[in-house]
Amino acid sequence: MDGKALADAVRVERRGAVLLLILAQRPVNALTQPLRATLSAALRAVADSDLRAVVICSDLAAFSAGADMSELGKPAAAPGLRALCTQIEDFPKPVIVALNGSTLGAGLELALAAHGRVASPAAHLGLPEIGLGVVPEAGATQRLPRLVGASAALKLMLEPAPISAAQALTIGLVDQVFEGDLRAQACAFAERLAEALQGRAPLKTSDRRDGLRDGKAFQAAIAAARARYAGTPLPAPARLIDCVEACQLLPWEQGLAFEATAREALINTPQAQGLRHAYFAERRAIFPPAPLADFGAAKLGSFAVWGAAEPAADLVAQALAAGLRVTLVEPSREILVAALQKIASRQEAAVGERRLTPEARDADWARLSTASDAIGGVDLVLKNADTPPPPLEADIPVIELGALPARAAGTRVGLSVAAAAGLVAELAAGAEALVAVQALGLALGRRLGWKLLFTGPGGPIDRRLRAALSAAISQLEAEGLARPIIAAALGSFGIGVSGRGPLPAAPPEAKRVLDACLAALANQAARLISEGVARRPLDVDAAAVLHGMFPRWQGGPLFQADKRGLLVLRADLKRRADAAPQIYAPDPLFDRLIADGRDFATLNRAD
Repeated sequence: MDGKALADAVRVERRGAVLLLILAQRPVNALTQPLRATLSAALRAVADSDLRAVVICSDLAAFSAGADMSELGKPAAAPGLRALCTQIEDFPKPVIVALNGSTLGAGLELALAAHGRVASPAAHLGLPEIGLGVVPEAGATQRLPRLVGASAALKLMLEPAPISAAQALTIGLVDQVFEGDLRAQACAFAERLAEALQGRAPLKTSDRRDGLRDGKAFQAAIAAARARYAGTPLPAPARLIDCVEACQLLPWEQGLAFEATAREALINTPQAQGLRHAYFAERRAIFPPAPLADFGAAKLGSFAVWGAAEPAADLVAQALAAGLRVTLVEPSREILVAALQKIASRQEAAVGERRLTPEARDADWARLSTASDAIGGVDLVLKNADTPPPPLEADIPVIELGALPARAAGTRVGLSVAAAAGLVAELAAGAEALVAVQALGLALGRRLGWKLLFTGPGGPIDRRLRAALSAAISQLEAEGLARPIIAAALGSFGIGVSGRGPLPAAPPEAKRVLDACLAALANQAARLISEGVARRPLDVDAAAVLHGMFPRWQGGPLFQADKRGLLVLRADLKRRADAAPQIYAPDPLFDRLIADGRDFATLNRAD
């Protein structure tokens, strides 16, 4: 990053006796080394000035979405986040952070080191490191409990979902929530704090005792968390709970060292490596292919569903909740009435649980219309897979709901929605499919909050993988293994279980079962890539994890294939292919990769 870019990343303004340090590193103020260095230098430059306070705020939609993920698992270049947080905490004048939008991970760690925190009502705050198999890196396990106590701190750090500004105010994480001009309000807050201090050094978070006053409650929260996470297959929760307990038991510097040691011990565990792989695979898999990304956003205000059989009702309910206008077209009155009843029941349940107001329910129904034949006046038609072509009044783009066959896909576009996974879908396009039609599918997915994967015909990936696993299980049963033993072996790996509690004990046959099932999944994954259903290995891994069929901490079928080694895996496939060639006959991709001295990960780097 050049000097101008650095200057643009942190803009400096003065408002009276308050200095504003305005973060503006697009897209989300990730705390990269250049941004950390620029912020550190700006603080050093004004430490001895006549300024009374400093406000750190953002010019973007987010205060900071977190750390530079490319540094995860590698030594961070100076200044590290922990050093920057210490510099902020030790600053001789009050440092206030004004939090807007996302304040996550490293961004919240920086905020915890400040002497005061204010937020806009739309801000949301979180520490999602546990989802990557590690604990925070810059003192959050020591600062947060000092502010809010063990119970609230553990909840925020063990449950990756962020909390709202109102919730943060309730637990004492932020000092005030301001409507209106957050920057001006933060400056006024800083002025008032400086006036109250009258030249004294501000109180450091490390010296706060608000959350440590009730020692019994603190230990009760520790004990409850340990009981809840006892037996989990992931080591990070237990280490994080230990770190929070250290906040109560150890002096400040020793507590920081305890946290750093815990993070170092976790960073390269198999679980953390798998979680990191799954994280990066998911982020890349849901990014559209270049032609679609370059096309731009498609306008989608309304669509029609041709055929009211499943999954039409769930899809219509989601679309209405997202504010779209929907026409449900079904020649059979019986099927149409059943779908409408299902939508109504879903909405009434939401009203009963106070997740939906009666007024919002009525507004949803006002955007829903029905028809029995012709379709017109909409931006898109979704055709149920088991219905004939719809009678269109105009040249309206059509996307098929369900799997898109590998043969004769041509210009067709298909959308497979995994009802069990909730918000995961696969958008498949034939070789000649119009980008404009795919863009409408992308627009629909984004409006409905889906995680959308982009594939070729012949999928969906999820269904192909499940079929391969089912075939491998049937083959093991044919070889004499009982279904409960197979289930226990898969469960010990994390397949078919939630992972929130203890995994089943591995039976003596676990290695035999896992080798067979993981080999079948890897071979099917290679076929998906060879056939063009999946663009890259990471798309297969992301699909397996997002659809819930593969444990996130295990990374994915092809991540595991690389860990086992392709030479070993191909030899195992060839041996098993004698009995079940339809499952285990090695895809030629294995030979090509082995001949080139490559693994599946190299195909991910190729794009």
